[in-house]
Amino acid sequence: MNAFLARNRLILLAYAGMVLLLVVTALFSPGFLSASNMRSTVVLAAFVGIVALGQTFVIVGGGIDLSVPWVLNSAAIIMALLCAGQDLPLIWVAPLVLAGGATIGLINGLGVAQFGVPPIIMTLATNVILQGLILVVTGGSPSPAAPSVIKFLSVGRIGGIPVIALIWLALTLIATLLLSKAAFGRHLYALGTSATVAEFSGVPTARTTVLTYVISGTTAALAGMLLTGYSGVAYLGMGDAYLFTSIAAVAIGGASILGGSGHYLGTVAGAMVLTILTGLLPALNLSSGALLVVYGAVILITVSLGSEAFAGLASTLRRSTRKT
Repeated sequence: MNAFLARNRLILLAYAGMVLLLVVTALFSPGFLSASNMRSTVVLAAFVGIVALGQTFVIVGGGIDLSVPWVLNSAAIIMALLCAGQDLPLIWVAPLVLAGGATIGLINGLGVAQFGVPPIIMTLATNVILQGLILVVTGGSPSPAAPSVIKFLSVGRIGGIPVIALIWLALTLIATLLLSKAAFGRHLYALGTSATVAEFSGVPTARTTVLTYVISGTTAALAGMLLTGYSGVAYLGMGDAYLFTSIAAVAIGGASILGGSGHYLGTVAGAMVLTILTGLLPALNLSSGALLVVYGAVILITVSLGSEAFAGLASTLRRSTRKT
């Protein structure tokens, strides 16, 4: 039991923080814990959680994906344009859009793993390129309404449970199995801890890195389609809010921004925390700018703590080397 608590301490702290925030928000905003409001909170958290799923894999592997906003935005706009509000084209449009997200992730991964481009530079460049391409394609004009099937997946319910919550649950189970039970998960943690050591240990570091970015591109594209169903239409800039939220959710969930530690179960709590915070701000008469301060503080603190831990590990290794 003690070993379990020690191993999952940060994840448990994230869930404890989520519960505490729920209580505090309920005190300032009576009715926040009502069934209807909690359903809305879970729906909004699901969008963050789905985008942050891919970001979790990338960060655990020691990278970061800054192309998330316009992968999401591109997927939303392309789906809306190709479907033109009709459901039938989704049969081929949905796989096409998901494949497009995966392809962008593949390009990011190859740039990082094969050509040695720093993840920040590679993914930021991809984000800017996608933004320019979408502006050229659309000319800034509005896109058609979302197909009704996508709207159902985003805001519909089955037995009172939001459909998107069920989708998020299924993705959480898949992510948990990949990280906890599959060889890919072991390779990913080894890669994030030390790419050099992992490579000498026989871990396929390049393939693992590429796969994390493919997953990130795919989940960002999926979130883009679903978010279109929630808003009713795709619009320019709809993915911008999900850059820092996806990173902050991973950090709040206990992952090290420097890689090598973390789990998607923690990210789920992080997504909920950020969404609850969004509901708490109006109750405290604070603007959305306060939330950006929280994002920045979380990222800064987690990177600082990760740097200290890394420095301590390096010092320990140096002392061990001298003794031998």
